[in-house]
Amino acid sequence: MATLPPEWIAHIAAGVSHRLGSCSRDGRPGICRALAADVLPDGRMLILVAGGPGADVLRAIRETAQVAAVLGLPTTQRTLHVKGRDACVATAEPEHEALLVARREAFFEQVEPFGFDRELLMNTWYSVRDGGVMSVTFTISGAWNQSPGPGAGQPIELHP
Repeated sequence: MATLPPEWIAHIAAGVSHRLGSCSRDGRPGICRALAADVLPDGRMLILVAGGPGADVLRAIRETAQVAAVLGLPTTQRTLHVKGRDACVATAEPEHEALLVARREAFFEQVEPFGFDRELLMNTWYSVRDGGVMSVTFTISGAWNQSPGPGAGQPIELHP
């Protein structure tokens, strides 16, 4: 199964901001903030989402299995865009908690220099009240470098 090159896998762990999107069967697009992402050992992508705020996007993914994610580093604006066509939604597993904590801490390290308050960020961005934490897994069907500049929009060659 094809996967991202190592430098983009490292990018995902560096403290990126996560956005997840999909489109319903009737063509209505949706987007939500996600909590964490990782590339699984088999090359598939894993995204963790708060079930309540992400409900519309998760519903669209269940309907169509289509998904897009954008993972941007706040300090440099280096941005990865990935898509999948076989996405599955499930309840997050207990072992996903460590990933969530690691990505939350890495993201805070990225935004702290801009004056973000730790408690406010944790209570606003990472508090999961309604719907629990859900997981979205998918095979990466395409990837693009969306970093601002002359290379924006260029495809990223997936590794076998």
